[in-house]
Amino acid sequence: MKQVHVKSALLIYIAAAVWLLAGLIFPRFLLGLPGLLVTAALSAAAGLLSRRFFPGRDIEVEEKIATGDARLDEEIAQGRARLGALREANEAIDNPQISAALDRMTRAGEQIFHELGRDPKKYALVRRFMSYYLPTTEKLMDTYRRLMGAQAQGENIRSAMGTIEGSVDMVADAFEKCADKLFADAEMDVDAEIRVLKTMLAGDDLIRYESPSDQPGEAQGTPGAMGGNG
Repeated sequence: MKQVHVKSALLIYIAAAVWLLAGLIFPRFLLGLPGLLVTAALSAAAGLLSRRFFPGRDIEVEEKIATGDARLDEEIAQGRARLGALREANEAIDNPQISAALDRMTRAGEQIFHELGRDPKKYALVRRFMSYYLPTTEKLMDTYRRLMGAQAQGENIRSAMGTIEGSVDMVADAFEKCADKLFADAEMDVDAEIRVLKTMLAGDDLIRYESPSDQPGEAQGTPGAMGGNG
C-alpha cells in the first residue's frame, strides 16, 4: 500500500464559481482579452487560497505487483484480496485486541507480497501462508463477524467468539514470522558486507578492527596455556 494525496474537488468548484459570477455580474467584461486574463487570475487565486481551508486528504492505494509469472501474480492478487477482507473485518469488529492483531496481519501480509514481487523464487518459503494460513484466517474473521451479529448471544456463540479472540495474537505472530523468513538472506548479506567494510576501514587505519583470530586466547596461547614444570 502507498499513500496518495487527493485534492479536494471543492477547489475546482470554487475556481469555476469565479468565472460564473464574473459572467453573471459583468458579462461584457469577459468579452475582451483583459477581462479574460483578470478573471483567470482571480480564479487561480481563489483556487490556491481555498487549499488552506480544503487541503484534501491522503488515501492508501494498492500498488500493482507483477512478478512476470502469471500464475503467481494471480495468487498474489487473490492473497491481497483476502487482506482487503481482513481490513474490512477490522473496520466492522469493535474489539481492540482483534483490531491490533488484524493490523499486524495485514502489514505482514503486504510485506510478504511485496517481497515476492521483488523475488518470486521465495514463494516456496510462504507457500503454506498463501494456501492455508491466510484463507483460513479470512474464514475465521467472517465467522466472528457473523457470530457478533447474532441477536441471541448464547453460550455456544460466546464460546466460539472467545476461542477466536484467544487465537488472533498467535495468528498475527505466525504471519510476522512468515514475513521474517523472506529476509533471512538479507541478514547474511548484511553481516558479510559489514565484515568486509570493517576490514577495509581497518586497512586504511580508519578504525581499529580485531578479527576473531586476533581475540586473546584464540589464535595464540595465553600465558600458562601450555603448562610446564618451570
